[in-house]
Amino acid sequence: MPQKRIDILDSFRFLAIIAVMCFHYMCRWTAPLYKGNLYPYGSFYGNLFKYGGKGVEFFFIISGFVISYTLENTPGPAAFFKNRFIRLFPPILFWSIATWLVFITLDHQPIFPDAHELKNLLVSITFINPELLAVIFKSDLHWINASYWSLWVEVQFYVLVAILYYANRRSFFQNLLWVTILLALANYIPNARFQYFTKLVNLSHYICYFTLGSVFHYLYKGERLRLLSPKAICVFFIFVFQVYTSFPPVTRLLFVGMVILFLLMIYKEKFLSYLDNPLFRRIGVISYSVYLAHESIGVLLIDKYGGLLGRWSILAPWIVMVFIIVLAEMSYRFVEQRTGRFLKKQLFKQTLNL
Repeated sequence: MPQKRIDILDSFRFLAIIAVMCFHYMCRWTAPLYKGNLYPYGSFYGNLFKYGGKGVEFFFIISGFVISYTLENTPGPAAFFKNRFIRLFPPILFWSIATWLVFITLDHQPIFPDAHELKNLLVSITFINPELLAVIFKSDLHWINASYWSLWVEVQFYVLVAILYYANRRSFFQNLLWVTILLALANYIPNARFQYFTKLVNLSHYICYFTLGSVFHYLYKGERLRLLSPKAICVFFIFVFQVYTSFPPVTRLLFVGMVILFLLMIYKEKFLSYLDNPLFRRIGVISYSVYLAHESIGVLLIDKYGGLLGRWSILAPWIVMVFIIVLAEMSYRFVEQRTGRFLKKQLFKQTLNL
């Protein structure tokens, strides 16, 4: 893949993580979305970033693209899951421990009680939905950071596409399209037990985003979707289904905007020159760590110390945003990269010896 295209994907990640951070720092934890108020500036920012949380869905599309590319460049399922583990586990272990330590030290109120529980830390590093584990172990379990919910969705997607790809590489794309349609329609099966199951194992609610990312990778490789071909019909159905089911209606525009960005990346890259920025790309590179750190720790810092700025407390979310990004950069350099290199040597030792 040409380097510039990878840079643009990093800039897409930048847009997604900034949107999510703005949502959590300026909108999510005050009225009307929250019964209390954790911001010293209250509702100053109003509804400006009300839909910033949709940045998570943008991450899903990006992931669909990247994972499709990764599968084509990974020899087998063992190597694929080892690489996913190396990429995902060290950061979530580090930030889960950091979140727990920060909250037992500073959160005396407490504003996020779940972040004080050691059991929630242990659950979170499994990537598995705590509600599912709570059913199995008959215990009250939660994410140590509510934003981690999306990681469970990601892991489900990894398992699904690995099965489909390594079972039949030639038919992977077509099979993924069919499975996506079946899963999307399964959400409407009128059975209470089944609906409860899809709440716990919830990939079906987000599969269209991931698959559209795979579609964009398919087009990026130079493949074409011939009009009225089975693949084209499936892609059209998935797109229309996602538009139709997006609610409230304004989120449909956001979704279409995400699609347009990817189409510009594939066919008219010059129109995205405004995203060709080293800072944007760097924040995109470390966006996973930023995501793991931002919500609970960031909101706690705003709630606890933002008021010290007095009338300038409206600057608190931006200051905390920069602070979290700096922390993520440090964790990326000194934890993720070093731990990643160590794990790669250990997990691929046998392969290297051969």
